[in-house]
Amino acid sequence: MCRVKRIAIFQDNLDVGGIQKSIMNLLMNFDYENYQVDLYLSDSKRFWDVQFPKALNIKYLRHIPKCFSLMPFDLAKKLVTLDFSDVTEPYDVALDFNSYQFSCALGALTVPAKRRIMWIHNNVAVKLENEWKYRVLWYNFKDKFKYYDEFVAVSRGVIEPFRECSGMYDKKYTVIQNTIDTREIFEKAAEETDFTVDESKLNFVAIGRLCHQKAYDIMLDKFSEVVARRQDVHLYIIGDGERRLMLEYQRDSLGLTDYVTFLGQKKNPFVYMDKMDAFVSTSRYEGQPLNVMEATALGLPLYCTKNLEKYSEGLVGCEDIVDAMVGAERVEKKRDDLHAYNGEIIRRVKALADEPPVDPATQKKQVNIIALHLGVGGVEKAIVSMANLFAERYDVRLYSVYKLPGTPSMPIDERVSVRYLFWDVPNRAEWKAAIRQRDFPAFCRESLRSLRILFGKRRVVKKLIRNITQGVIITTRHEHNLPLARCGSKDVLKIGQLHHDHNFEKKYVRAFRRGYRGLDVLCLLTPQLVEEARTLMAGYNSHTELVYMPNFLERYPEKVTTEGREKTVVAVGRVTGVKRFGLLLEQFVHLHEMAPDWKLRLIGDGEELPGLRQYAAEHDALSYIEMPGQMDNARVQEEMLKASLFAMSSSSEGFPFVLLEAQSCALPIVAYDVRVGPGFLVHDGLDGFLVQEGARQLYEDRLAELMADPGLRARMGKTALENAALFTKEKVAEKWYAVIG
Repeated sequence: MCRVKRIAIFQDNLDVGGIQKSIMNLLMNFDYENYQVDLYLSDSKRFWDVQFPKALNIKYLRHIPKCFSLMPFDLAKKLVTLDFSDVTEPYDVALDFNSYQFSCALGALTVPAKRRIMWIHNNVAVKLENEWKYRVLWYNFKDKFKYYDEFVAVSRGVIEPFRECSGMYDKKYTVIQNTIDTREIFEKAAEETDFTVDESKLNFVAIGRLCHQKAYDIMLDKFSEVVARRQDVHLYIIGDGERRLMLEYQRDSLGLTDYVTFLGQKKNPFVYMDKMDAFVSTSRYEGQPLNVMEATALGLPLYCTKNLEKYSEGLVGCEDIVDAMVGAERVEKKRDDLHAYNGEIIRRVKALADEPPVDPATQKKQVNIIALHLGVGGVEKAIVSMANLFAERYDVRLYSVYKLPGTPSMPIDERVSVRYLFWDVPNRAEWKAAIRQRDFPAFCRESLRSLRILFGKRRVVKKLIRNITQGVIITTRHEHNLPLARCGSKDVLKIGQLHHDHNFEKKYVRAFRRGYRGLDVLCLLTPQLVEEARTLMAGYNSHTELVYMPNFLERYPEKVTTEGREKTVVAVGRVTGVKRFGLLLEQFVHLHEMAPDWKLRLIGDGEELPGLRQYAAEHDALSYIEMPGQMDNARVQEEMLKASLFAMSSSSEGFPFVLLEAQSCALPIVAYDVRVGPGFLVHDGLDGFLVQEGARQLYEDRLAELMADPGLRARMGKTALENAALFTKEKVAEKWYAVIG
């Protein structure tokens, strides 16, 4: 016989409120035959006279003064204890159903239990923006989140705001909507009323507080468009609030006085809803719109804006709500007792108790990787390759600060959990455009936005690092290494990376000596960089282990041959100053005179691309210098396999990933021998040429030499292919596994 699963639910009280109504609906419909449910309340207030099933055990926590809610949670938790001496066996799960109250959190986090879960009922980002009382509570109770094993949200739409505000990105989230008491709805809908509607019209109903959230201003604008196209409609709005006078003025201004009726607040809204033909909602945001399910229970067709889909599971929003309402027809209403809907909610709650606790012995180690973005670039390619590699052995969470358009630009293993931390993206282009256009208001607006982005991205990264308390954190750039060193948990393996040359700049020297002291491991791309960093750290930082960790190619092209190649020199990279593509274009213009049948194909995008195209046009070079812009990885590889040479003109590099890709395509390389990078991968005279920095003429001569000698290109291309094989995934994986374990 299976053991009865035990659930402890912590709630403040059963007074009036949406949370209270939700938990009562849930408890009235629960499966008490196979589950023991104990409801812990912190006070005895009740608004509804409800006869709960006898199998439900209601217990009362001792009174905790409100002043403890005004203390930081960790401090209050040390000062107050609750007596659970009567709990002889740990609960399978403890649920903090309230998410606001200190008593509920303290109970759920201290009662003997195998797993602890908190319920999220609201869009916390909006509450923090609009409610000062909630901001005070949040400041004090935000520290409790790290103690929960997972979270339950009433809709998908409330998860991302909570993640961003709390920094709880590494926790599990489950969507469980609120139950609906259809028996109450049907009973109230059957009550007597003298309210009537004009049956010659199609009557829409909306219900909710007259506030910014519910977006009745948008609804009235949309309804005026509907009335312009059909006049046999009427809109009834049930509810009251601070915006009523403004909305009534808007209605009259739009000429909707005869088409829109404000019914005000109603104790029994269902008797009014039951007389309508359809339900409409245009809310800006929600937690979970219960009125959608109430309308569904009464059989009303739903006309909701598309954005509401994420707040109500199964809802299909209207792409164009005006067109939808214009085309609406009266249909026979069929009531729905929501048996399947409520049953699914009960099933999910039961699953919380049924899920076995994680066995640490079988649990995969959690590896968290933090990237700035997942757009096109060598660093980003290296990060994705690393995440895909780790997915074979670890539980991998890849966090990207920005979600740039078109990202991720590279295939990511489906086992890698990808999450984005920040709601905005860099606005450098908009800021520069405002300067060029001398648009002072736009300049001010974009400057303020830039500051919000700057401080916002720092905030979310710090918050994430503080809230990860197990496994491994890998940061991939200097600006993230610093907070990892300062804020990372002592129980986390803290690994920083630098994907470029430190070049003995003061900020990196300071970081090696003091800023990175909290890092357990610092991974650098070449042995030269490791030795330089070791020298700089001597006598300052003895804690951080320095490790040579090169990039690697995740996949190699098949059947690479040097035969049948086009007379093309290819260059790839972000079109920015450090890549010096302008210098490469100048040199190729000179080379064109002696090798007119050769072309240069520059692949990439960036702020300098328009200027380079203008330069090529001014020198009549567009016929032999091609700049197709950005390409995905597969197309770049295709171009490399067609070309005969690879040219790099950078003034600074770390581990130039693109050179490894070029070698895997059997391309000889000509590059300036800058401080680190090319010299680590290119062996002068064997698989390409390294040219002393500043020796422009020699660089052109080396390109010309290879252009003129197909045999030399073939020999160097073959050697380049052999060199690329030294940086396979398998070889680098061994180094990573030695670090992570």
